[in-house]
Amino acid sequence: MKANNFPAKRRQLVLTGNLVGSLLPVAFFDADSTIRVTRSGKPSPHGRHDVIILPESFKKLEELVHKGYVLVIVSNQAGIDLGYISLAEVEEAFQETLHQFSRQGIFFNYYDFAEKKDENRKPEIEMARRLERKMKLNGKNIDWNKSFMVGDAGWKKGRDFRPDGSPGIDHSSSDRIFAENLARFHEGFAFFHAKDFFSQKSADILK
Repeated sequence: MKANNFPAKRRQLVLTGNLVGSLLPVAFFDADSTIRVTRSGKPSPHGRHDVIILPESFKKLEELVHKGYVLVIVSNQAGIDLGYISLAEVEEAFQETLHQFSRQGIFFNYYDFAEKKDENRKPEIEMARRLERKMKLNGKNIDWNKSFMVGDAGWKKGRDFRPDGSPGIDHSSSDRIFAENLARFHEGFAFFHAKDFFSQKSADILK
């Protein structure tokens, strides 16, 4: 695969050579504080020079590539609509994110982000439905029973409790509820907190 074999812009689907068959599992990832952080300390990177990829993500993503997963990023970027960050900075940062992964042989097939509070914004599921429609146009279907969402917004601080009964410490629960909303239509769809997924606790889902 070539180093530029990833989407050149959001909502462009690129089907790489490892994706064999018509029924494909999808691994959805949040972006910020899940697979990347910022040099500036801001919530989202402002341009390419603000992107730092979390090194613990490489091994798991490489395993998913080898197992024929479609790799997808779905991200809320409300700062665009609020005027905290420009659309150009967000796009540049996503391109840099994909480029850094591609240098490690990890190719994301699709990315999308929601800048407004509408049907695209997680926990709403339009970003997933849009991907589903694009895959069907390419003769592919999503294997929802093997698909899952990974993000850092699982159990909101002061409101939610984790499955083990401990209080939530996250800024939001949008990633988990996004997964739960999809699971209402596709029972096997799962959610994994980023801290759990990128540790040994998540090894069983890749068997």
